[in-house]
Amino acid sequence: MPIITGLGALQTTLAICFLVLVYGIVKKNKNIIHLSIIGLIALAFTDSVISIIKIIVAEPRPFIALDSVHLLVTENDPYSFPSGHTGNIFTFAIAVGLNWSLNIKDKSIKLAWLLIPIAIIVGFSRIYVGVHYPFDVLVGLIIGIIGGIIATKIVNEHFKNI
Repeated sequence: MPIITGLGALQTTLAICFLVLVYGIVKKNKNIIHLSIIGLIALAFTDSVISIIKIIVAEPRPFIALDSVHLLVTENDPYSFPSGHTGNIFTFAIAVGLNWSLNIKDKSIKLAWLLIPIAIIVGFSRIYVGVHYPFDVLVGLIIGIIGGIIATKIVNEHFKNI
């Protein structure tokens, strides 16, 4: 779980989006560039919203507030609500997953069918490693989904010719 939880880190999701962007630029593939821009805007929105809420609510993490919680990862941020890792991985799963399809045996399958289960596991891992309460993860999930949908709408409606 300590390894899985890192998949939701902002640095990880941003790095993936930037690598996809560079790949799109090198290959001169507008669809891939477009996809990476949706991901980057979604991450910027979601991370900003979550950071603001964390400062306003200032809920201490479970390993700080409860004696029975055993911390399995290093955590420097003292605030728990909402889960940034969960928000990041869900916004990535929605933004990328709804805008990219895999072609398997002549069927087009949205990448979201692969990414959302991974996002669910990352959300669970945040509770398992002792850094979040279940409600933190649920709210992070909701904010992430909203961020992915908003970024998709903005980019698809206003930046069609990127």
